[in-house]
Amino acid sequence: MKPLIYGYMRVPSDMTDRDIQRRHGEMEAYAEAEGLLLATVFHEFAPETQSAFTELVEAVRRSAAHWVVVPTMRDLGLSVPLQHVLSVHLEAVGGAQVIGLDEL
Repeated sequence: MKPLIYGYMRVPSDMTDRDIQRRHGEMEAYAEAEGLLLATVFHEFAPETQSAFTELVEAVRRSAAHWVVVPTMRDLGLSVPLQHVLSVHLEAVGGAQVIGLDEL
């Protein structure tokens, strides 16, 4: 069985279904290329909320998945310090490294 990776992305109200599918496809392609199984993608629909992020942290912790992929680091937060804090939180609580496809 392949190791698990989770996805996380923000879905602004003006994002088209096509853009959502494209982002999913990019995360799936990354997982496949790395020999990983994209278990699920957590979607944050409301601005300035983190309910899906909280669910992601719990899923990572329960499954012991070692990676989380995001289309861009801005999906975690608009500021670099916030991105860093959330990445560190995922690593500290769940042992998962965040991979931003925009940084590859």
